[in-house]
Amino acid sequence: LAGCFFKPQITKEQQNNVVTWIARGYEVKEVEFISFTKNESTGTYILKVKINNDDSMVSNLSIFRYEYLNSQYGSIALSPGDDFESIKKKKFMDPNEKVSIEGIKIKYLGEK
Repeated sequence: LAGCFFKPQITKEQQNNVVTWIARGYEVKEVEFISFTKNESTGTYILKVKINNDDSMVSNLSIFRYEYLNSQYGSIALSPGDDFESIKKKKFMDPNEKVSIEGIKIKYLGEK
């Protein structure tokens, strides 16, 4: 029964990793983390983000393994794709390529 109340946690560092993944494929100025949940039937983690403080740019990211969040290497596609076409980079960077998130404003989960 206690398992029903398990709420997955995501650290600041893991959220920074996700911003890094997004920055490899998109021109982002701001990423706001809205929620982090786990679909118990599939075991998939769902991370809801809002991009550039734009209500039309909200995406649910599916993370299939929690461990993936511990790596800054990777990239992720925002969907639905049409909503993010205007900020998509001409060429997605390699998942291992260094990318700076220095200039990106990040609103972490649980922060007001």
